[in-house]
Amino acid sequence: MEGCPRRRRWRRGPWRSVPIDEAQKPREIVFLPTTIPTDMFRPEEVVELYPEELAALKLIYMDDLEVDEAALKLGLSKATMWRILDSGRRKIVEAIIRLKPVRIILSENLSQEQNRKV
Repeated sequence: MEGCPRRRRWRRGPWRSVPIDEAQKPREIVFLPTTIPTDMFRPEEVVELYPEELAALKLIYMDDLEVDEAALKLGLSKATMWRILDSGRRKIVEAIIRLKPVRIILSENLSQEQNRKV
């Protein structure tokens, strides 16, 4: 059968054969929002979440808006909203899986609103 694509099969990766030391395996991980300067970490260890990504994630997952509605609310096109949302999700997942610190960069408007609420 020439020209017929071969089926891909799931193969066990090398990571499955590496034994996990139970003493090194973390029991739990806790995220504590803090103002510790991220200068303590190497720059490649820190995941930066920008205000647009934070706003997109909030509108979609906390306010339960559709992508069209959230894009309209932020004044963006639907495609741009999808890109920002995807970027934010990827960063959050990377931080969780690789146990990296997250630096949430606040815009001036957002930080002023929070100061008024306090």
